[in-house]
This record gives sequence, C-alpha cells and structure tokens, in this order.
Amino acid sequence: MTRDCPAMPVRLRSVRDFLFPGAIIAACGGFAGMELQGPGVAGDGRLDTVLETIRTEHGLPALAAVLVRGRVILEQAAVGSRAAGGQALVTLDDHWHIGSLTKAVTATLVAVLVERGTVGWSLTVGQAFPGLVDSIRPEYVDVRLDELLQHVGGTVEDVTRAPSWRALLTNSSPILVQRRRLAVELLQLPPGGPRGTYRYSNAGYVIAGAMIEAVTGESWEDLLRRDVFGPLGMTASGFGAPGVAGAVTEPRGHRRVGDGWVPLEPGPFADNRAALGPAGTVNTTLADYERFMAAHLAGARGEAGGLLSPTTFATLHNPAPGSDYAFGWGVTRRDWAGGTVLVHSGSNTMWYATVWIAPERNLAMFAVTNAGGDTGAQGTAAAIVALIARYDAAYPRGN
Repeated sequence: MTRDCPAMPVRLRSVRDFLFPGAIIAACGGFAGMELQGPGVAGDGRLDTVLETIRTEHGLPALAAVLVRGRVILEQAAVGSRAAGGQALVTLDDHWHIGSLTKAVTATLVAVLVERGTVGWSLTVGQAFPGLVDSIRPEYVDVRLDELLQHVGGTVEDVTRAPSWRALLTNSSPILVQRRRLAVELLQLPPGGPRGTYRYSNAGYVIAGAMIEAVTGESWEDLLRRDVFGPLGMTASGFGAPGVAGAVTEPRGHRRVGDGWVPLEPGPFADNRAALGPAGTVNTTLADYERFMAAHLAGARGEAGGLLSPTTFATLHNPAPGSDYAFGWGVTRRDWAGGTVLVHSGSNTMWYATVWIAPERNLAMFAVTNAGGDTGAQGTAAAIVALIARYDAAYPRGN
C-alpha cells in the first residue's frame, strides 16, 4: 500500500494488490465507458483515444502505455499533461518514474553479477560486511542475498525507522556512504518477521544494494548503467524524479490536494531518498522499459541470446518456497494469459506504474501515470485491461 508523508514518500507500492483479480475487476469500472464502442485492436492507431478515455474518467494528469509482442512494440501512446493545469503535453519520449518496478531491475543486475562470478546468490550479510558483524543484529548475519531479493530475509518493512532517515533528505555524502549507513542502521533494527516468511520490505533491497556495492566498490547506479541499461540499450533511463526544476520538460509527479492534483518540481521532495535507490528510484521511457520487458519475456519463454541465460531468467522468475514472489516479480496464473504471469506495481506516492508479462501469450505490457494513490492504481489497471482486450482482438487466444 502507499502512504503519504508530510515531507516525503516513504513506501513503494506493494505487488500484492496486483496478484489477485480484485484489482483488475475494480479497474473495470473506469473501463466501462469504452464498452459500447469496444477497446479496438492492437495496432489500429487508436490506443491514444482509448488511453485518453481512461485518463479522463479517472481524472489523471497523464497516462502512458506500451504493448509488446516478443521483441516488437505493437503500440504505445502517451496522453495528458506533464503538469496538471499546464499546457505542456506528454510525449512518447518522456520519462516516467516506475517506483518498485525498480526491484526487478535491481534483481536483474544482481543476476548479471552472479553469472559473471562477482557475487553469489548465497552471499550473506556477514560476508559482505565482515567488519560490521559485531554491530548488527545476529539474526541478519547469515541472511543471504537471494532471501533479501525475495522478501524472505526477515528485514523490517518501514525504512523510516532508520535513525538517519530524516538526515538523508539533505545529505551530501557520496551515495555509497549514504546507502551503506542506511543499510547498517536497518540491520540494527529488530526483524520485521521470521526469516523465510514473505514480508514485502524495501529495506531488504536497500541492504542488497549496499552488499553488491561493498563487494564491487561501485555504486548501484553506476553498476546498473553499465551492466543492465547499457547492454539492453536503455540509454535514456536514469534515477529520481525526471526533469529539472523551473522548466516543465518532463512529466511531474503529483500529490492529491482536495479534488485536484498539485505537480511537484523535481528535487528532494519529489522522490524517495536516493539511498533507497535499489528499492525504487528508476525513471525510464516507454521505449527503454520495453527493452527490459522484452528481455524478461524472452527469458521466461526460454529463448537464448538475451542479457542473461534462460536458466538465470528461470531463477529470477521462480518464487521463494511458500511464496508467490520471485526476484522483483509477483508470480501467479491467469486464464487470459494461458498460464503464468509476472506482475508488479510501483509507486513513490506521486506516480504509479504497472507491468504484466504473459510468456504463453508472448505478451508484455506496461502502464504508468504521473499520479499515485488508488486513482493511479485504478487508472493503470484500466489501461492494462484495455491492452489485454486489444491484444486478444489482434491475437485470439489459442492462435
């Protein structure tokens, strides 16, 4: 769930809401207005009209979506305003904050490092921070990297409990120093639950990011640029709230105030602390995120030639025992998908993003808006419903 904080967003959207049909059923209320004319067919040139209908019905500043078959974009569109009440319209090249969809990106980076032999899935907290073993809780010393990435490491859910959380807002120390300090403070807090039991935790991803930084001596940001963004051609992707203050050159995240949306200028109050990066600070374009989805779609189908081997992709898409969460992906089944789907949602409370990948249908789709909360969740879910219907019309099930 998302939650607003007077100063900053503090939690990223949990995947749980999108593992069950209720979220999509609820979203269909916003889709009902299109039922009379039908959602159309993928590739008919009408996706912008469909999205504009959804955007208007949900009262969103802007809405964008992309539909992928295999490694090809079937259609994409972006509608609405970069900033509510402004004249600047969003474009296909704009950047969007994806919140906790970052988790799958972080897990993919770790997988690259595992294949390279730089780290192992079994790397423990104690091995990554040998000089800190005596200063952290003993329950965490043997917790493994893979457990943290699957939310079964027992770490706390609320990162704001870290003593330095407020100070991180204006901290000018190198990001490696900030993230290591935050990770250590989180490792000094009592466990949020029993190890081995699923408990969605941004803290776990912060700690995992600090662990690979400790091993490599490089920041999560630099590693991601070189080892994931670079090989996939995601040259436009970055970190934090997109754009610059004083010029509306990119979409801005929005806060709900009364019945309206208030845009926030890029800056320290427009996103989570940078130290939280591995849990959810990536921004990207539709084209760049399509490349990431396509890599995971191909990997889930067992196709070789991608960023990682099919075997490693299978690991990334395999839930922890007794859980429906893998490495940055919720894993469930849907009739419309013909089997397993990979799903996640993400929000820093001022944006909302949703991704679904259906390997059996060779389908991947992504929807995002520059507004958070239930409105953002329902709007992006309605866009996903429309994309599924349009895909069905172009590629009927069973064909």
